[in-house]
Amino acid sequence: MSEDREPDIEFRASVRARRLRFHREPQVRIDATRSGSRRVNLPDEVRPHVTYEDVQIDEAILSWVEAPDDPS
Repeated sequence: MSEDREPDIEFRASVRARRLRFHREPQVRIDATRSGSRRVNLPDEVRPHVTYEDVQIDEAILSWVEAPDDPS
């Protein structure tokens, strides 16, 4: 990974909801070089059966692709 240059792959998404409720705690896994999110009105650890209102999540996933070593 080389963060000295722009990422080769960049995925960004925004989600908004008036109301959001989880029946159980979600199991989330992201495999990426670097990722991060900004949440509005939603804690990092949500609780089951709690209704969250006016929620926004902005997510960014960045990755750098390295060329394989030349065997010749």
